[in-house]
Order: sequence, then structure tokens, then C-alpha cells
Amino acid sequence: MRTYTVEIETDLNELVSLAIEETKRSIEWFVKEGEIDDSMDVDDINERLEYDGTKHEIIDGTVPVYTYQLEALFFVHKRKLMNAFEDAGICTVDEVLIERDSYTQGLEGVAIFCYIEQEVNGWINDDLEDWFSSKFGRSWEDNAPDGRKWGN
Repeated sequence: MRTYTVEIETDLNELVSLAIEETKRSIEWFVKEGEIDDSMDVDDINERLEYDGTKHEIIDGTVPVYTYQLEALFFVHKRKLMNAFEDAGICTVDEVLIERDSYTQGLEGVAIFCYIEQEVNGWINDDLEDWFSSKFGRSWEDNAPDGRKWGN
């Protein structure tokens, strides 16, 4: 029996971390530009990130472009990536395989995008409030004029 060793240059967790860090940098920039402020809740901030495609661009930019990287990540994380793909509900596997011009990175790239998007959205929903408060030295509860809490 032969054994094979597969080396993956970029780990899936590293890609997620890169996307989250870039999301944080974008939020910082939007705060500096006055486009995000402490009167906004998590949903408002997420909407701002999606308004001009910033979040999509961040996630897309973290998906590897080389086929061998995509295939290696898919080989190692297939079930996790396919679950994210199916949960996203953006299309079917058949659509990706048939419409190759529309999905240039193939099923692997689309599934990796879906997984990173799912993880970034998870960070936004679970951790954005605490990060925002620690980064900008104020909490939602301290600044909300009507006493609302983040996400409400």
C-alpha cells in the first residue's frame, strides 16, 4: 500500500481569519469615514458592509485562485464545505458543474466562498458587538438613545 502526503499552503481556518481581519479593517475605515457609528446596531453594520459589496469582495479575495489549492482544501474539508454550500442555497451542484463560465472557480471555489461567508457572518452575529466596544471604547448600551441593545 502506498501512502501519500498532501501539503496545503493555506489552511481553511487561516482564510476565515484573514476574512474576519479584513472585515474589521473595513469597519474601522467606515467608522473613520463616518459611515458607521455607535448609533448603528449589528444589522445596520452588516447592511453597510453588504451595501457596496465590501463583504462579498473581502470573502472573494480570500478564496484561493489556484486549482490545486482549491482541490486540496476541498479534499481535506469536503463535508464541511459542502454543508456550507448547501446551507447557502445559492445554487445546486449541477448548476455549478453545467454553467462553468458563471462559476469559474468550480464547485470547490464556490463551496469555500460559502464556508468563509458563513464564518464571517457568524463572527458578525456573535462577536462584532464585543469587538466594536473594545476597539472604540464604548458599548451599544452606553450610546443607544432609546436603550436598545445590539441586534434588537
